[in-house]
Amino acid sequence: MGFDKQRVELNGTWLMGVILEQLRTIFGEIVVVTTDPGLYRNEQAVVAVRDEIPGHGPLGGLHAGLKRIGCEYAYLIACDMPNIDPAFVEFLYSQVGDGRPDACVARYGDWYEPFHALYAARIVDRLEAFLSGGGRKIIPFLSEIDCRYLDEDAVRRFTPDWSLFANINTRDDLARHSLFAVQPGNPVAYRDE
Repeated sequence: MGFDKQRVELNGTWLMGVILEQLRTIFGEIVVVTTDPGLYRNEQAVVAVRDEIPGHGPLGGLHAGLKRIGCEYAYLIACDMPNIDPAFVEFLYSQVGDGRPDACVARYGDWYEPFHALYAARIVDRLEAFLSGGGRKIIPFLSEIDCRYLDEDAVRRFTPDWSLFANINTRDDLARHSLFAVQPGNPVAYRDE
């Protein structure tokens, strides 16, 4: 993108604003792990925190978020994933069931989708030990916890083309996304605080 994706705007629409608006229809509290908590100071029902163990990418963010939540499970997405389906979120929570796994993650063949997934707050100590031991990738961490993998066919009932898991990596991806009204000549902008 050329700059911090949490600051992306197109046609005056803030990408994170779109994501937060969707999340507010599902959750009473949203924890955003960010390098710039001030960016969210005026956002309703949002608690912005920094990584406690910086430099560990999404796992560091998951760690900080799990330490802050006040519930049993956190729903994890990234700042560049604007497709959110409340029915899929409900389905995820229904898959936790009596077994109470440490995580609930979709799988597509041999590919795992660590975002749009649930993680139990109780794994925070194991996650911290994994990070302290040099671990940096989510998939190896999933093999160390009790992870319930969702069957691809069940997940495709909610996202037949798997677009729920799409992220925005380029300016063209953003311009093509249906949440944004593309106007010729209107460039991607950088949101200031």
